[in-house]
Amino acid sequence: MGFNPNIPQSTSKRAISQRQILINFQSIFQAMANNHSKLGLGTQGKHTVLILRDQTIPGDPTTSATQTAIYQKLVAGIPNWFYRPSSNQTPIQMSYPSIDITTANANYTFVAGPFVVYTGKITNPTNGQLVTLLPSTTLRYVGLTVANFTGTVVNSAAATNISGNSFNINFQVQSGVTRDVYYLAIGN
Repeated sequence: MGFNPNIPQSTSKRAISQRQILINFQSIFQAMANNHSKLGLGTQGKHTVLILRDQTIPGDPTTSATQTAIYQKLVAGIPNWFYRPSSNQTPIQMSYPSIDITTANANYTFVAGPFVVYTGKITNPTNGQLVTLLPSTTLRYVGLTVANFTGTVVNSAAATNISGNSFNINFQVQSGVTRDVYYLAIGN
């Protein structure tokens, strides 16, 4: 037995509807705890995660003069998120697949005001590998970190030859182990 919005009725007897009222409150508590701070805390009801699901209606949502919309839709089969200004102004794509090395890599960009913020993971890159990020910008910062390595040597990596929207990955220690390189880059 789940949530029932028709309980209690004005004619309901408390003893009869009490069980369903308790189920309703438990259902609300459980639903609210999903991606929100739990009820009863000082931060109750605030989002901990925002999940944007596929739209059931194709295209972009309609916005009035007093509305804006943040939503996700598929671009070439890949979910990306968009912002639509008020009064049905032109939607702005906020995320992009940023590099295309292999399908094992997860890479995204985010347009933040005058800057483009790129984040991603490159699985088992080679020393000196060229990385080109999209959309094209002039990179101002590139930070790399190495994780999930095999072997006994902890590798570190640095971005070198930064030019336009590209950089090379240089390993400080080369031992033939496999690893993931995570990056954060900012361009404008």
